[in-house]
Amino acid sequence: MKRAWLTSAILTVLVLAVGVLAFYFIQQKVPSELEASSILDKPVPEEDEGNVTKNTQEIIYESQKSVVQIELDNGTIGSGFLYNDQGDVITNAHVVANTEDVKVINVDSKEMEGQVIGASRSSDVALVRVPDLAEAEHDYLPVTEDEDTELLTEVLALGSPLGLQNTVTRGEISGLDRNFELDPFTYENVFQISAPISPGNSGGPLINGETGEVIGINSAKLGDESIGFSIPVLDVMPMVQQWSKSPMKDLPEYPELTAGSEALNEQTDADQATYIIQYFYDSVNQGDFVTAYSLLSSSWQEEKSFEEFREGYSNTLSVSVDNIVADPDGEEVKVSCVITSEETAEGEVEIKKYNLDYTLGYENDQMMILSGEGEEVD
Repeated sequence: MKRAWLTSAILTVLVLAVGVLAFYFIQQKVPSELEASSILDKPVPEEDEGNVTKNTQEIIYESQKSVVQIELDNGTIGSGFLYNDQGDVITNAHVVANTEDVKVINVDSKEMEGQVIGASRSSDVALVRVPDLAEAEHDYLPVTEDEDTELLTEVLALGSPLGLQNTVTRGEISGLDRNFELDPFTYENVFQISAPISPGNSGGPLINGETGEVIGINSAKLGDESIGFSIPVLDVMPMVQQWSKSPMKDLPEYPELTAGSEALNEQTDADQATYIIQYFYDSVNQGDFVTAYSLLSSSWQEEKSFEEFREGYSNTLSVSVDNIVADPDGEEVKVSCVITSEETAEGEVEIKKYNLDYTLGYENDQMMILSGEGEEVD
């Protein structure tokens, strides 16, 4: 009995000892091991949070709040962007040439008065002060500090082409250090861009599609081609900052320009029709079907509801437009083009090409897509 009792006591002590050790191990070791190996419950370090990349929609949403439309008494339209807390808006000199007072319209369609406080005699850059923008403490666009912009940098061109406010087109830096003259302005070391621009884009910002920073001022276009040019903003910032600090008392006169003359060239119906088709498909690529649908005439919209229109692109991943030809035909413009569409079918991705023919014309003084038809190219 004593031996059995002793054995039982020893076993009890051993069990208690093992329990104490196990409890100690669970309390001290396991949490530290879990903390060392688990990444799901760890908070993101502050330095990592600051490096989160914005997506394109966030950049567009934030940037549009600081982009304005500039209107002159003669009906000319341009663009500009707020760059500081004094209400100063950067634009092109050819947008506000030979005028001092302009109308400025923000993203909420609020009209404000602006005064030209600086304009270059040789560079196509000007500065407009809008007191209401300073008083309202609007957000202003960040300007890049990086002097090395590379080819194929993704960019966004914001502005009011053809009076279509809040327009955004996408593209790339397709050339660097381009030089040319459009009297009386000299363009040196400017960016060549593939983002479609048109009259009304003048003075709007060219934004880095990854950082959301302004890298250029959209200023000119080559003929009827989809080749635009943007002045590197860093090249003109010292001049802009000086105007902001000490506004010019006497603005330069441009003998070869009327107020609002466009360096983007005079707009024809063919140019406008070409741009609208490009803008239509750029909106489709961005998934902005509301904008794309709004470019259709009322008669077309009566035949096809928005839901039907959007459903027609439900399997479309992307569309590229080539070989656009615009041919004025009386009060209308016939536009033909070839599109390459990346589509999904039964889980597979297919590349298809279509020949398309559109008819564009005016509806309530606004050019619209009246009709369209096409066929697949084998």
